Amino acid sequence: MLTRLLPYTEIESKVCDIVAEQLAVPHDQVSPGDRLIEDLGIDSLELVELLMGIEEEFDVTLPGEPPNPVYKSVFTRGSLRLADLAELAYLQQGTGVPKGGNWRGERLPPSAGSSIPFTQLGGRWNAAHNDEGPLWDRLPVRDGVPQFRRRSDGMRCLLLSATNVEIGNNGPDAPPDEQPRHVVQLDSFLIDAEPVSTTAYCRFLNSVGDVPVATQADWFLLDPTDVRNAHVLITRSNQSWQPLPGTARWPMVLVSWYGANAYSLWANGRNWRHYRGEQAAEMDCFLPSEAQWEYAARGARYRTFPWGDEAPNQDRLRYMQHRREATYQADTLPLADVNAELGMSPFGVHHMAGNVWQWCQDWYDPTAYASRTAAHTNPVNRMPGTARSERGGSWIGPADLCRSSCRRGRPPAARGRCLGFRCISPASAIE
Repeated sequence: MLTRLLPYTEIESKVCDIVAEQLAVPHDQVSPGDRLIEDLGIDSLELVELLMGIEEEFDVTLPGEPPNPVYKSVFTRGSLRLADLAELAYLQQGTGVPKGGNWRGERLPPSAGSSIPFTQLGGRWNAAHNDEGPLWDRLPVRDGVPQFRRRSDGMRCLLLSATNVEIGNNGPDAPPDEQPRHVVQLDSFLIDAEPVSTTAYCRFLNSVGDVPVATQADWFLLDPTDVRNAHVLITRSNQSWQPLPGTARWPMVLVSWYGANAYSLWANGRNWRHYRGEQAAEMDCFLPSEAQWEYAARGARYRTFPWGDEAPNQDRLRYMQHRREATYQADTLPLADVNAELGMSPFGVHHMAGNVWQWCQDWYDPTAYASRTAAHTNPVNRMPGTARSERGGSWIGPADLCRSSCRRGRPPAARGRCLGFRCISPASAIE
């Protein structure tokens, strides 16, 4: 335990040492100005370990519960630097390491959740077969919500009706980027009932044929030195991509916004080569807008979580599963099957809270909800920035990040072990 207050420069140097050790890189390759995501490639799991390592090194508590805005900033600032973490540790000296809470207590056993039949397809899809019939098969209505199945990947999709929707959060502890709560008009649209699985993503890769390695690196391939390679859930064997054993019903993770958008275009019968979305047109992206995602998560009226305002627990969603220094193999990541009935929205959409964050179409802007365009019909922030939006929380983070109004963003090239995606389609696609 520290017996004196350390100067900021000493803390800054030690933070760099902690990062170098955690990432197994030479100390001279780490500097206070390094950005966690852009320069060091740190994902949410590594960030949690880094925060706990800093707490133990300096005997401090880094604020971790709402309404403290520091906690929010740590998980949302794509440009967060090591110097910023050093400043937090410096300011928190004397607070002591948290006991038992956050990621240090006993992990509650996660619920497997009941499940419905898994419909996503492996193998490959020949787009020419679409000439034989429509892309969509109609399914029986479930709980009043029309259902369809997309032939390209077997995904079950739900048709949400056009309506006026409350998005955002006006609560007393609402972070600034969620304010103000406001009403938007949304046209009807289809949304995937589940996150895209490893099985379906392999089908996409097998169907588009050989693509340049550089393109695969844009989507999901990691640098050979990246320690996260141990957690990649898909592999190529005999010229065919397939999920690792035991992961076929898990969400596809470690996929960039580009890799998610490429899939969304392919699944909707569009040209996946436009995956960078540089034309900023609707036809170049079939990921949900933030407004569509929020509507699908909790319905047309405000509620804290998809099920309402009641406190979360492990029977309702997959969250807060990581514990200090826990290690994983690819097939032991605490992910839930995409068809498990967890994080269920009022419409029956799975995993709209917890399990994996989900990429959205919008460029992330912390002031977006306060802008004059926020209340436009079918709002999407298409003004290019440094990060794309992600929603929903994950198996790593606390329940606060799983709230339906919680917003954050990451650079589109980022990928993480708790980050996946789902797709949308316009209602006109089934007419």
